[in-house]
Amino acid sequence: MQTDPANLNARKVLLGILAAQIKPGDTSPENIALIRKAIDAYQEVLPNPQLTADEKRRIDSFLMFLYGRISRDEQRKELERRAVDPTRTAKDRSELYTVLAGQSWDCSYKITELPEVKLMVVKGNNATVTYKKPAAEKDFESAQACVKRGLGEVESALKLDPDNESAWSYKVNLLIEAAKLAEMEGDSIHKAAYRKQSDEANKVLSDMAAKRRAEEEKEWARQEQKQKKADSFTPEEAAAFSRELVEVKRENSLSEAIETLFIPDVELTTLVAPIPIPEEKSEPVAPPPKPENKSEVPSTTATRPAPKGCFREVDGPAQVQEKRDWKMFAPAGEEFVADLPDNVCRRNVGGYIAASEGVMYSINSIPRPAIALGPDIVDGVLNTLARTFANGRSSAWLGNGAGNSFELKLLRKENVAGQPRKLYAYAQMSCQVRKESVLLIQAAKTHYYTIDINGANESDPRVQRFLKSLQVK
Repeated sequence: MQTDPANLNARKVLLGILAAQIKPGDTSPENIALIRKAIDAYQEVLPNPQLTADEKRRIDSFLMFLYGRISRDEQRKELERRAVDPTRTAKDRSELYTVLAGQSWDCSYKITELPEVKLMVVKGNNATVTYKKPAAEKDFESAQACVKRGLGEVESALKLDPDNESAWSYKVNLLIEAAKLAEMEGDSIHKAAYRKQSDEANKVLSDMAAKRRAEEEKEWARQEQKQKKADSFTPEEAAAFSRELVEVKRENSLSEAIETLFIPDVELTTLVAPIPIPEEKSEPVAPPPKPENKSEVPSTTATRPAPKGCFREVDGPAQVQEKRDWKMFAPAGEEFVADLPDNVCRRNVGGYIAASEGVMYSINSIPRPAIALGPDIVDGVLNTLARTFANGRSSAWLGNGAGNSFELKLLRKENVAGQPRKLYAYAQMSCQVRKESVLLIQAAKTHYYTIDINGANESDPRVQRFLKSLQVK
């Protein structure tokens, strides 16, 4: 910056470094001062004409997030300031009013859903919910003030953008809150009126949602057709994909790396707790655990547990690190036998997956044509599978900000049970980590297999155990 004060890349890097020093959850004067310094620095760069419209939008959202790190009140003041700013578009202001309405709804909901306020009355086989006033009058008055304020904010949002679906959703739920408060006062007339208004708003919301879904289905169909065309190889593309894959090196450009550091992605919708979705009737499930933080709104939805003993990719790093026993695995209809961790399970997208001690094992297969194919064609298929894997894995690694470099290299070609095999080493790298892994592409009589051993290199004993046990029929 001293050499070239107009160097925008250097300024972006400095901003990212400044933001990275902020400690989450730290309300010390030193950390608050650092947050304010970051706010001033990002606001100073915001008018720069070299920034794209998307960069300015992301900075705008990130600034709101930083105000929230100071305090909820400070964040609300900034939201209110922006909501009345005539230089902003009507759609932007409507979104800001919606966030404010959501926070107001959240303020009331936390009070009306307290166990001592929301009561379940059971008579025979019937159960009804009733609401009574909180023991502290100030809590009741606070909920009333939040609902009144929220209804005003949601009307402001809808005046600016009548098609704001989120605003209609908060209107429905704020009117439900108003009905709860009327019930607490024994005011059945206003309770019924608020419920009626809520049902009317919900009808508008349902019609809007149905229209949106219809439009989305048309767009999905269009995208599907577009994807099919994109997935169809021209003869030239097919030839390029089937060429021998020896090495792949990909990394994010300087500008991509800077963008990742410069502005963390934060959406306005994260500034308020989501409206709980009513639980659908289903088989009994265990109740969700109570949140440690009383300010959290517990989810009313339940996730169906995985089959006992199964590992899923969504289970997270703790389950990957867990040490498991191993077992011989020979799934019906497949042409391989191998030792795998005993939590091996079928994947939702097809194939099989298991994990133990930080290593994830994924096995996917595709049918092989019944007709006899020449060695060159089979070799081309293996190259295509390896190239497809490398493209997908590197794009995911580089595209989500997790890393900045990907390498893949062919180690050797082998012949196993009369069928060709190719073994690759690949690495995913960031500034903090280098994650080495193994890719095995194998042909069998009626299948082609893509086997990914993610988290260890070929010399690792865990990888060696799997490779030595692997038998192809």
